[in-house]
Amino acid sequence: MIRKLAVEGVTVFPQREAFHFVPGVNIIVGGNDSGKSHLMKLCYAITKWGCGGTRRELPEVWAEEKRLRRDLLRVFGTQNLTSLTARNRGNGIARLHASLEGLKVPPGSAELDFHFTAEHEEEGLHIKKLPQRFLSENAVFISPREVLSIYPCYMQAGKRYPELLDSASWELCRALEEEPTSAPVPEALRYVILQIEKLLSGKLQRINGRFYLKRPGQEPLELNLVAEGFKRIGTLGLLIGNGTVRSGTSLFWDEPEMNLNTSHLPLLVSIILGLCRAGVQIMLTTHSLFLLRELVIQLSEKPNEKLSRRFFGLQPPQDNQRGVRTSSGHALDEIDHIDSLEAEMEQADRYLNMNFEPSEPA
Repeated sequence: MIRKLAVEGVTVFPQREAFHFVPGVNIIVGGNDSGKSHLMKLCYAITKWGCGGTRRELPEVWAEEKRLRRDLLRVFGTQNLTSLTARNRGNGIARLHASLEGLKVPPGSAELDFHFTAEHEEEGLHIKKLPQRFLSENAVFISPREVLSIYPCYMQAGKRYPELLDSASWELCRALEEEPTSAPVPEALRYVILQIEKLLSGKLQRINGRFYLKRPGQEPLELNLVAEGFKRIGTLGLLIGNGTVRSGTSLFWDEPEMNLNTSHLPLLVSIILGLCRAGVQIMLTTHSLFLLRELVIQLSEKPNEKLSRRFFGLQPPQDNQRGVRTSSGHALDEIDHIDSLEAEMEQADRYLNMNFEPSEPA
């Protein structure tokens, strides 16, 4: 799991910013162009790189630099590291420090320190400090793009040209290819699967290399006929069933509320917090006021009172600011005001203050 990340000179973070994450649920809040997806992708790329528990104790630094560079480029979908520097706001040097910890990886034993420079590609990334140990757990990224309906095409193309595909989608397809684990799913995760099946009103099945939604009393439904939001939730259920998402996993979920009716969001939050209770670290981004309020409500309930939580607020630069404004806290009201959330609340106030008088009959 990722516990700390300090960045400077990276994309929308020209000045040094430090983020401290918790093992439970981490909520990154911000409007468009605030950098919330950039922050999540940085965390995912570094955690994914650090999930190499089978690597030898003292790996070659040059090989790890090459591997880290590849992971950063593929996760962000850029052609070079120069695109990831805040060169238009700084000196073109990006510096990052991360702390990872997990099973048999105590705090302080998995520190990563590296930097890269704009306009210097192959030799541009240098690792100053390598972890003494690597994580045996895994990292999973669920992007706004659903993959179940494109799974057959991605698997065919990805096995020949993986470098041409969106990294998050390709990694998800590879994970979906895994057969369901023979070991019984732990009770806490079994509860999450049941919640997902409740939301979908059925179960996902793979038949001849394609996925279908099977609802009671109906023939299997092709996924092209299923709502986008349901397909993303169904992907999570499949990953739990085959053991990809398990206790110790870091799950990065970009805007989980996307393409879901608001009436489904309370159950979605129940699924998210159920994963936390099962030992999954959650990192999610959102700009949904409804989802945030539902998280606050359910986090205050007895089953979730002891779950660790942290909110991060990102605000796009204004006036002469060089980069985004950041704030964090253990409660939603501890972060700075977010313009997109303020707009929703302001509209709600205007609507409630309207004078709705019955119209006179013609």
